[in-house]
Amino acid sequence: MEKNKITIRLCYIELIIFAGILVTMIFHFRCGFEKSFFALMIIAALAGCGVSLALKDYLKSMIQSSAFDVAGVHNKKALEKQLQQIQDEDDTLDTGIMMFDLNNLKIINDTYGHEEGDVFIQTFASFLTRILTENSYLARFGGDEFLIIQRNTTWSQLEQMNIQLQTLIDEHNQTADHPLSYAVGYDISCKNHYYLIMDLLKIADEKMYQDKKYKKQQLAQKQQYLTKSGLAQSISSDSLKEKIFTILTNANGEKEYAFIMTDISKFHLINDYWGYETGTKILNFVLRRMELFSAPLFVNRYHSDVFVAVLDITGRKSSDVKKQIEEYNRQIIQEILKTFQINYFHLNTGIYYLKDTSIPAEQIISHTNIVREKAKTELSGVCEYNNDIALNEQHCADTIHSFKSALKQKEFKIYFQPKICGKDQTIASAEALVRWQRGNDTMWYPDMFLSILEETGEIRALDYYVYEETFAWMNQRQKEGKRVIPVSLNVSPVHFGNIHSFAEKVMALVKQYEINPDHVIFEITETTFIHNIKAVNEMICFFHEQNIRISMDDFGSGYSSLNALKDILFDEVKIDKRFLSDDLSENGKIVLQEIFHLLKRTNKSIVCEGVETKEMVDFLVEEGCDELQGYYYYKPMSQNAFEKLLENIV
Repeated sequence: MEKNKITIRLCYIELIIFAGILVTMIFHFRCGFEKSFFALMIIAALAGCGVSLALKDYLKSMIQSSAFDVAGVHNKKALEKQLQQIQDEDDTLDTGIMMFDLNNLKIINDTYGHEEGDVFIQTFASFLTRILTENSYLARFGGDEFLIIQRNTTWSQLEQMNIQLQTLIDEHNQTADHPLSYAVGYDISCKNHYYLIMDLLKIADEKMYQDKKYKKQQLAQKQQYLTKSGLAQSISSDSLKEKIFTILTNANGEKEYAFIMTDISKFHLINDYWGYETGTKILNFVLRRMELFSAPLFVNRYHSDVFVAVLDITGRKSSDVKKQIEEYNRQIIQEILKTFQINYFHLNTGIYYLKDTSIPAEQIISHTNIVREKAKTELSGVCEYNNDIALNEQHCADTIHSFKSALKQKEFKIYFQPKICGKDQTIASAEALVRWQRGNDTMWYPDMFLSILEETGEIRALDYYVYEETFAWMNQRQKEGKRVIPVSLNVSPVHFGNIHSFAEKVMALVKQYEINPDHVIFEITETTFIHNIKAVNEMICFFHEQNIRISMDDFGSGYSSLNALKDILFDEVKIDKRFLSDDLSENGKIVLQEIFHLLKRTNKSIVCEGVETKEMVDFLVEEGCDELQGYYYYKPMSQNAFEKLLENIV
């Protein structure tokens, strides 16, 4: 739609150009042009004007008739059509309506312009899309109002969706220049509470405005309290950027500075348990104590419980600066615990050394915020921005921004690692793995990109790509009358947020490529199972109905292995390679023997990965391991190499 708008603007420009040509030609009619040439130019200019006008009108009509608006969701026209369809149904039981009102849109529009307002709306809409299920219909109801129609739902699901949305908003607001807030109202048509769709709309709307009124009252009370309590004012992002820019501009390369960003761990728990008054006092205490740092140019509260400062560190080693900040934090923590008599208090600090004055202030703030988050995993609570972190950031950015184009260009290559039958030592099956071919000479292995794609959710697209490429290969071998063996495919944890959608897409691919379900095995890690027991078991039951087997991958890598055994519906258990690391000790053998005994008694097939020695092979075969996988037999190999291996064996 945005492209259409740009094209319309270009049409206007073209129209002006053609009109200018026309006027110029008429003005210079007497300048010696031949009549035929003059007439040709007049016709061309008029035709150009006509085409531009027609294209402009066509694109405008497309935008007006589109089912989507600037927020990227269904517009009001599409919503009204959807509501009418539901209204015409005989039964609207278990239909829920959620109405949302986005706060402060007018302020954003008036202060920063409507383009920033559109971004504000789009940001909120993006969070709404993340709470949707396969039964959701999201639309923009008005300027700052959104609506979700939820079919086959329950009160509990609507409540969970709202909780999920609020969590996403809270995380966003920690670093956002324009924090989001909303009011919500929802209701459901059920047996004891039956409504027509228009009744649901009215009730949800009333509840939403009640919520909006309540939140306004709460905000007013909080602001009144904060004013009375004397909480130090926070500095805006724009003001912070200006301060950093001014400092670096006036440094002239003769000074060295450290930009630090500090937050209080679990500060909301202090407010919840000890009260806002204590929380406010602690914030002011930390700010005043930070002002006593060595050579501070400025110290400010940034937002919420986050503080920023710029320190003059000219002539000092970065290692000394870090140690000093660690000591400052330790002293502040001790004083807070002693003064306020609370049970827990911890600070996290990120440090960025301002050595390169050409780096934009916005980038400096972003880098420091990254290491502030990393500091939460450090024992000292302090983390410096360094070359390794910078390279990792660049790598993450490269991965995220190049992924979609790489997927289109099929830079991801399928590799296979055979699994060997324990009884007869033949190839029984294989695991499909993925590699990213970055140019002719660079190959990225899974540990270089999978975790990044999991964080962004792009792993879904990669999984489906791997499934389709693998199924297409299997289908081709079937058509050519070649041997086809079972292939294991990995399932990322993100799919368990919407297992029905995942199952439908998988079965559609199985049907499309005419794959024998007996040749498909899905591998789900033990950790994923432990965190999604209900969803995983539901998925297993579905695939069992389709004659597709499920394997528990990395068994023994988590902390609940034995407890998990009693609940699993898996067909196969894949023993984590850490059980086979180095030489098998006697204790290690005993543990494996007992695990094998339990698995055999529960009729589970056993696969061991990481098999690298003849001693391991002999032991595992003797103990009844069904399949073995590891470098002792084969490393992961390309599709072509795997095909040759199968042909040579046959």
